[in-house]
Amino acid sequence: MVVNKKLGKGLSSLLGNKEILQDKKSEDKGLIFIPIEKIFRDETQPRKEFNKEKIDELAQSIKKNGLIQPLIVIKKDIDNFSLVAGERRWRAAQSTDLKVLPALLLPKDLDKDEISLIENIQREDLKVSEEAKAYQHLIEKNNYTHQELSKIVGKSRSHITNLLRLLDLDKVFFDLLNNGKISMGHARALVGKTPNDFNEDILNKIKIGNISVRNLETYKNKATTKEPNLIYEEKMLSDTIGFKTKITYNKKGKGNIKIFYENLEQYNFIVNKLKN
Repeated sequence: MVVNKKLGKGLSSLLGNKEILQDKKSEDKGLIFIPIEKIFRDETQPRKEFNKEKIDELAQSIKKNGLIQPLIVIKKDIDNFSLVAGERRWRAAQSTDLKVLPALLLPKDLDKDEISLIENIQREDLKVSEEAKAYQHLIEKNNYTHQELSKIVGKSRSHITNLLRLLDLDKVFFDLLNNGKISMGHARALVGKTPNDFNEDILNKIKIGNISVRNLETYKNKATTKEPNLIYEEKMLSDTIGFKTKITYNKKGKGNIKIFYENLEQYNFIVNKLKN
């Protein structure tokens, strides 16, 4: 196999005296060169979204300097490989003229999911949802405590605990956190709440990130304090129509009744019930 000379640039300094293997079947260690079409992404890896602009910038760097750091892979079958670390490099290389890519086989005593998560954390920030779900996966897979996992990934135990708690966020709020509209502090104050727990004005402020954590916590506390009679009336109304309801009113007695449904079928059922 004729190997692009750019592939080897800088590898000796990165890998010391590791043996460079041209025949991937000869050993399961050392540097190997794999045809790019034989490498496949791992669908279980934590990062799900990639910044196209950054991938394009990386591709330009690879065209100029070559791929100076190898991928980490595991064998998918006798001729194909799955990525463990280096998906950004692999994606960028696909828009270059490179035909083969340098790679290292992951030792069998290492956990591919741990290595993949660590590589992603160290190279580029994961989205909150990606990082939290990866932590949850490792805890369920290997029965780790939060403290044990913190030592493995190099994050504090409190960081992992707080992040896992955010998996209970309502999807609307989780998306706002993922997109940087609200902070971790806002998100912690919103755990256990839904958009229906806030009036329209406050909800709009949350969506555009125009509310402080302190004000959000204060509103949350007020929102959860209801008069016993109001709670009773809401329950009676919900039991009567078969759907969750919410009653709100102001000091003058003006207010509204909300009925919550989850799909069009439920909507049609409610409308027909009210008509009859």
